[in-house]
Amino acid sequence: VSFLAAMSSATFDLQWKEGMVELIDQLELCDPQSSAAARSRIESLDATEQFQHFATLYIRYLQIFRRLEESYDQTVHPQKRRDVRKSLDGVIGRLLELREVLVEKNGGVPFFNLDEVLVDLKLGPEVLEVPVPKYIVEDQGRTLAERERLLDALLKRHASLDEQGEEDPAVQMDIDEALKIIQANERGRQGQQRAEGVKAAREREAWEERRRAAEEEGDEDGPEAAATSLQAAWRGSASRRATALMRDEELVFIGMAPPPPFPKEGDPRLRERQTKARRKQMQMQHEAEYRDALVAQDAVVYETEGPDMKEEMMDQLRDWYIRYREREGKFPDFPPEEVEKPMPGDAAEGAEEKGADAKKDPKKDGKKDGKKGAEDDGEGPPPLPPHFINTMKDSYQEWSDKWQHRDERLNFAQRHDVELVRQSVRPDVELRVRAEVNELIGRELQNLQEEFERAQGKKGKKGKGGKKGKGKKGKGKGKNGKG
Repeated sequence: VSFLAAMSSATFDLQWKEGMVELIDQLELCDPQSSAAARSRIESLDATEQFQHFATLYIRYLQIFRRLEESYDQTVHPQKRRDVRKSLDGVIGRLLELREVLVEKNGGVPFFNLDEVLVDLKLGPEVLEVPVPKYIVEDQGRTLAERERLLDALLKRHASLDEQGEEDPAVQMDIDEALKIIQANERGRQGQQRAEGVKAAREREAWEERRRAAEEEGDEDGPEAAATSLQAAWRGSASRRATALMRDEELVFIGMAPPPPFPKEGDPRLRERQTKARRKQMQMQHEAEYRDALVAQDAVVYETEGPDMKEEMMDQLRDWYIRYREREGKFPDFPPEEVEKPMPGDAAEGAEEKGADAKKDPKKDGKKDGKKGAEDDGEGPPPLPPHFINTMKDSYQEWSDKWQHRDERLNFAQRHDVELVRQSVRPDVELRVRAEVNELIGRELQNLQEEFERAQGKKGKKGKGGKKGKGKKGKGKGKNGKG
């Protein structure tokens, strides 16, 4: 089973790869929101050529959407499915944007003809069918099941109320009406029976007449005539059967009749449904294992890497408040209002440069800002960033870095990758460790501040006591000298 899963998973991995390669080709060469060359080329075209270009782009993205949707539906690797989902969401969003562009190029009419584009691309009309992503129904499976149960309960309740409110129609029927219905049915049955008997009698009479005529003609050509009759009947029947079979095949071929049903043992559609159902079960199993691994690896990373993270963070923060103490002459408040990240090198020089820039003539800066503001007003507001284009680029980069060259020949069952799980939980562990480090550094700074204040207080008292002792000693010497 694992070997078969790996083989079929290789098919969907290849489908994912083809979709991503086609996606990056469209982004780099054809999509005007992503490629400056494509944008300049489209601006030089007329309205009809622009419509054809966006229609071609729409069909290409639709093909990519089909590949990614099927790959996401049948991939059993939980981490791959999450990355495919990112690409799929970006492609769906870009499809909607391109459809809006086509509607705009078509004069606001939401129905447009793409037959010429399909002929140029040598594609059939089925390419334009937009399938509903299966994950939309699967992700809401629990909600839909609860809704179905609620509707069934309401229907049953409504049916029971109708049964209680309405009376049985058979109770309202009179005996005369029931007898009339029975008599009509019985007379009809008897008439059909008499008609069948008359038909059978006529067939027997015709057969007897043919037999008597054959006996009157004589027995000289009897066997040969019988054989000829049998041959003619058999050949006619065989020809009619062959003609009917050819007619049925022709109707199936041109799509005017449904194909004959396959036997259940060799029906490929049944086997496909069974395979998909088995892969869905594997998806659920691997997803549960992946979620358990997230919890387990979170604890493992916290135990194994947490102490090193804590030590590194403590060293960075200690170096930070020591530099602050040397620069300001006091310990900083922690946590500060604006958290200062420990900067390697000359942090004070950077602050001095910023201060020097702030001392420049504000009038000149105001004039420059006014000119820039006027230029911005002339150009208009900046365009919004292409969200879905950036999503697709990020997903391609992630696929290229993570999955394109990864060797998974030993992962026959297509379970989660432990190292990738650790990479995903490491930021959460870092946040937890940072919270602990902040608490420890806060206590440490509080203790140092208290110790510093006590030292300052002792130093002040000691200075006052030394001055008083010197004055008394001088006075004593003067008295002794006089004496």
